[in-house]
Amino acid sequence: MNRVQNGGWMATKWGDREARRGDILDAGRRLLTEQGYAALQMRDVAKGAGISPGTVYTYFATKEALYAALYAERLGEFVAKIEPLCESLADPEDLFVAIATDYAEMYRVYGQELNIWAVLAGEVDVDHEVGGQLVLAAARAYDLILRTVERMRIPGLGAQIDTGTVVATLWSVITGLADNFTSVRHHLHARGWDETVRLAARIQIAGLRTLEAVAGAGTLEAEKEER
Repeated sequence: MNRVQNGGWMATKWGDREARRGDILDAGRRLLTEQGYAALQMRDVAKGAGISPGTVYTYFATKEALYAALYAERLGEFVAKIEPLCESLADPEDLFVAIATDYAEMYRVYGQELNIWAVLAGEVDVDHEVGGQLVLAAARAYDLILRTVERMRIPGLGAQIDTGTVVATLWSVITGLADNFTSVRHHLHARGWDETVRLAARIQIAGLRTLEAVAGAGTLEAEKEER
């Protein structure tokens, strides 16, 4: 980036749109991380980026558009972090815990305020480029989980439940855990995150193995009837 020294801080040179956009994202990210979604006000973002509010609006037409861009960026970081775990961990319980824990950290700042499906449905005022970036980032995360479940899949489930349904179920549990532990509902839990998320992992895995056993028993019964 083309930067010049200005009284102890690095100011973006006028005309460097890429660096200016980065300044806006940096300022927005700080507000979100430190103070939450309510603090993401365009005037404060402009102040943090060292520019006028009008300039912010030339990059992001609405607060929601800025938020969506930050969310897409964070989803990319989430995928980059869990991808090596998805490729290396062999224990499904440990993998569930690792993914759920990192997802909860992301959800604490981003997941509660913007539903990606609302962007897809056009219910949120987000421009095409930013909305596309968010949806693409979400698709990358989903595809990674889908491929991982396929790799670790319990053999006997093939005829019973498709991989997409398994992923949808697991993801619903992970999202529910994140929502419960990042909202006021966490006061209702007698146990902490670590213990709860590991129990959830064991319940899900046990349920899938039960389905495998049922499917296996059904296959044996069908083979007996054919003889």
